[in-house]
Amino acid sequence: MPHLLIRGVAPEQIRTISQSLVAELASLCQCPSDYIMLECLNTTACFDGEFVPSYPFIEVNWFDRGTLVQDQAAECIDRHIRSLGIPEAEVAFRIYESSNYYSNGRKLSEPLPNEDESGAIQAVLSENERLKDELQKARKALLNNQTSSQMSSKLYDALRE
Repeated sequence: MPHLLIRGVAPEQIRTISQSLVAELASLCQCPSDYIMLECLNTTACFDGEFVPSYPFIEVNWFDRGTLVQDQAAECIDRHIRSLGIPEAEVAFRIYESSNYYSNGRKLSEPLPNEDESGAIQAVLSENERLKDELQKARKALLNNQTSSQMSSKLYDALRE
């Protein structure tokens, strides 16, 4: 991800900028270049009863990367499209939320099951419980020692008088 849906620009034109566009977007998004998909959509536009060329429009579907990266990505896409001699184009972003995105039937926000990992987690939780018990025992022993040492000093003072 990101996934660019490109309308109104010929696939041959997109092919000529695809390597440099993808490399720059991968750098901006800090992701491998094979995470980025460019799709050229064949569209037919109609106006006033006639077929007309589709307006250059790029829709970017992705997970939120913040306003700064989004602004930089929009500028990058616009610059590459204009390098084709296209005088104007529009870029729009559609933000996906991991809780609403599924891959192979699994919600992206859910961790993948890993038996080794769950076993390690269980071991850490058990060790944590053991340490809590030891700490509780040490606190009780410390309180008992403080109480008995206080009584001993009181008894000592009483006997001295």
